[in-house]
Amino acid sequence: MTRDDKLKKITHVVLKFGTGVLTEHIEKRSNAYFRAIAKECLHLQKIGKKVIIVSSGAVGFGRAILKERNRLTLPKASVSEKQALASLGQSLLIDTYRTSFAKQRLAAAQVLLTRTDFENKLHLQNLKATLGQLLDWGAVPVINENDTIANEEIRVGDNDNLSADIALLFPRSLLILLTTVDGFYENHSRVGVIRRITAETKKHAGDAVEGGGGTGGMITKLQAGEKILKAGQIMSIASGKDIRIVRKILAGEDVGTWFYGE
Repeated sequence: MTRDDKLKKITHVVLKFGTGVLTEHIEKRSNAYFRAIAKECLHLQKIGKKVIIVSSGAVGFGRAILKERNRLTLPKASVSEKQALASLGQSLLIDTYRTSFAKQRLAAAQVLLTRTDFENKLHLQNLKATLGQLLDWGAVPVINENDTIANEEIRVGDNDNLSADIALLFPRSLLILLTTVDGFYENHSRVGVIRRITAETKKHAGDAVEGGGGTGGMITKLQAGEKILKAGQIMSIASGKDIRIVRKILAGEDVGTWFYGE
């Protein structure tokens, strides 16, 4: 099946926003980018797609609040401090989505998850039912890991893997990982399509994280890609600087790096 054939069958679009993409807007306390996300979600709904967002940014917003109120930056925050920052920032993160989406008459719904919600059969059933109902209502679920309570035993680990787990709930979904780079690179050249992830592929991933409280990097995006390829679904890694790139991806253009099988 060609890329265009796969895209024609898409019913759901999962948009994952990395910390690196959101950091500059969080630090500036600017909602312009979030309003642009809302406009893109409305466009996707108008063309018949159901939209889910997986968003980082809670720790970043927490840092911004702490810096404003207490003049603390915590450049090397401990685990407990990061959890507290997430608690401080999560309400502002979802409120930013809520107010930005309201301008487009869209409802943003907060969903916080841990690994337990995917491993417990009842939790997973409830998650699928809740997401299904929200989407039927035309709301946009905004999902994040519940960093305030998650420890190593129940962490999903990063929002790249979390977004892949969400995409797997909807077999005809397209997962778009929006990051600070315009795709996956090997030997300084952007790779247009990845159909199989090998040990050699992983060597080019490096171990850099997105910064500003981010926990992922290119290696976690490849992990997400492995899940998507195994399920026979489709995914894209692309630059999130201009949110309108989502339309180019839906059109099947040669942007970013595509992941799909035969």
